[in-house]
Amino acid sequence: MAINLQELRAAVQNYLDTSVKVSISNITPKSGTQLNPNEEFTFSVTADNSIAGPNAIQLINVRYHVKLNPIGVAKLLAPNSPATAATVVKAFNNPQGTGTPFVLNQSVDEMYVFFSGLTFDQANVLSPGDTDTIGLKGRAGSAPGGGATNIQVRILADPDLAHLFPKEQDTPTISKPLNVVG
Repeated sequence: MAINLQELRAAVQNYLDTSVKVSISNITPKSGTQLNPNEEFTFSVTADNSIAGPNAIQLINVRYHVKLNPIGVAKLLAPNSPATAATVVKAFNNPQGTGTPFVLNQSVDEMYVFFSGLTFDQANVLSPGDTDTIGLKGRAGSAPGGGATNIQVRILADPDLAHLFPKEQDTPTISKPLNVVG
């Protein structure tokens, strides 16, 4: 079987484009049914890796890119949970998660959110059949007359090469009769 390595690269992007569903919940104002100036709101982002069924692959280094477009109508409020929490969520200004994370509730237009149920230092994993949801917050701007913007979300992830290419695999066992005469 001939394998064109360039096809593997395209297959990874195709998998993320077609087999991982990313969704945003309804936006919920802190009070009432409509979002008023300076009011906080909540929403959640979900990544679902179950669409591919038995062909799903494990994703690691999962991070959520959340931004407002256009900017100026509202702000996102950065999450930042303590490392001792059961679920660790931190936001950074870059997709590598390097540098100092945003402080809790820091107002930003764009952030890369890292989420882990274990510890922040371990890879963020989205296993086959898994669905992860992160609750996030924002605040409406203060401009009179309001305005409109979009919350945009995408995930960035790496395929788990150990899952795709398992080590220490073996061939089927074969046998040959051995007869001893005597």
